[in-house]
Amino acid sequence: MVDQITTHHENEYGEKPAVVASAPGKIDLFGEHGEYGQGYVLSMAINRRFYVAASIRPDNSLRFFSANLKERKKSTIAGLKYKREDRWANYSKGVLDAIIHLGFSIRGVNITLFSEVPMGIGLASSSAMTIATVCAIKALFSLSMSDAQVIEAARASESRFMGLHEGIRSPMVSYYARAGHFTMLDIRSLRVDHHSYPEKPITLLVTDSRVSERMDDDEKAEFEESCQECIEALDLGKTGTLFRDLSRDDLSSTVEGLSERSRRVCMHIIKENGRVRNFVKAIDSHSFTDAGRILFRSHESLRDLLEISCPELDWLAKRAIESEGVYGSRMIGSGYGGCTVTLMDGRLKSGYEERLEEYDRIFGFKASVFEVEPGEGARVNYKISE
Repeated sequence: MVDQITTHHENEYGEKPAVVASAPGKIDLFGEHGEYGQGYVLSMAINRRFYVAASIRPDNSLRFFSANLKERKKSTIAGLKYKREDRWANYSKGVLDAIIHLGFSIRGVNITLFSEVPMGIGLASSSAMTIATVCAIKALFSLSMSDAQVIEAARASESRFMGLHEGIRSPMVSYYARAGHFTMLDIRSLRVDHHSYPEKPITLLVTDSRVSERMDDDEKAEFEESCQECIEALDLGKTGTLFRDLSRDDLSSTVEGLSERSRRVCMHIIKENGRVRNFVKAIDSHSFTDAGRILFRSHESLRDLLEISCPELDWLAKRAIESEGVYGSRMIGSGYGGCTVTLMDGRLKSGYEERLEEYDRIFGFKASVFEVEPGEGARVNYKISE
C-alpha cells in the first residue's frame, strides 16, 4: 500500500511524498456507548488501514487528493474552515486546524489519502483517517507533539472543527493498538491495557449487513444526558459514587427523577462495564463458550435496552449463534445498521457463510463477510531522510 499511495501522490503532484503514515480501522467489541458514563471500552484495531501521504508546498496552499474517490479539494492555511461541500477533506482540514490551535506552525502541504477501511459500517474509518493525518503532518514538519496532543488533534477534527458528537475512544484505539492484542480503555483515567488475542482456530468475522449506520448526533447526546440524569437522580455528587461504579441493583426498579428511557440506557452502560471485564477474563482463560455468551448478551442489550439495532443485524446475530462452531455474535458500530462481529472456530467458517445465503433471500441484498485480525496502531511507514 505504501508503494501504491506513493505512486498516486507522485502522479497527482509531480513529486514523491516526503512522508507516508497510516492508522488502522477498528471494531468495538464492548462499551462503545460507555464513554458517556466514563466506563470501559474493549476494542480491536483491524488489519485494514488508512494511508496518508504528504509533502511540503512552497506556499501556504493546501491540496487534498482522495485516491479512492479520484476527487480533489483545496484550501489555504489562512482559510481553514469547515465547508459542507468539502465532505471527506474536512477531516484532514480539521486536523491541520487543530494542530495550529495547539500552537504548532505549519506551511502549505499536498496530501493524498488512500484507504483499505470501508466507510459507514462501524469500522471507524474517519478516526483512522484523522490519526494517520496527524502522524503524517507531525513527521513532515518534525513537530514535538505528545501522544496526548496527537489524539486531541484527531478528536478535535471531528468534534470541534466539524461539530460532530465524537469522543476520544476511537482515535485512542487507532493510535495505541498493538498487533495481536485487544485494546481495553478506561475512559475515566485514559489508561490503555492490552490483552492477548487468542490463537487460531479462534476467529473474528465481520459481516456487513449492507445497511448504513444512521444514528445522528442528537441521539448520541441523548445517551450522555441520560447518564447525567442518573447522576442527579441518585445524587451521586453527594455520595462520591461514580456512575460507572453503580450496580444493576441500583437501577433494577423505578428511580424517582429518572425517566424509564434513561434508566434503560444507564442499565445497559452499567451492565456493559461488567461484560467488558468478564469477556477479558473468559478470553484469557480460553473459555470461548462463555466469551461468546457474553458477546450475544451485549447484542441483546443493545437491541432491547438501547434499542439501536435493526432487523438485519438481529437476524445476523441470531442466525450466527445457531451455526456450528460459533460462540457468539454482536452488532458493532453506532447503531441502526453496519456490521456484526462473530467469534467462532475459523475451521467452520464455510458453514457460517452458507447460512448467509438465506439473508439475501429475506432482505434482498447479500451480506459480505471478512475475517479481521488485530492490527498494529498508527505509525509512520516512510519518511525521506533530511
